[in-house]
Amino acid sequence: MDTAPENFKMNDDESNAYVYKQPEDDEEKELCEEALEACPVNAIGNDG
Repeated sequence: MDTAPENFKMNDDESNAYVYKQPEDDEEKELCEEALEACPVNAIGNDG
């Protein structure tokens, strides 16, 4: 994931992204929220 590379990583065959680590500060949180909004298949969710 280009939007939040500190928080999302691609699996070995680069077919899926996954949360590598939860955001630790406001900047990371904002980038993760941008990734959520930009996801073309709505695969990123927010459970609160």
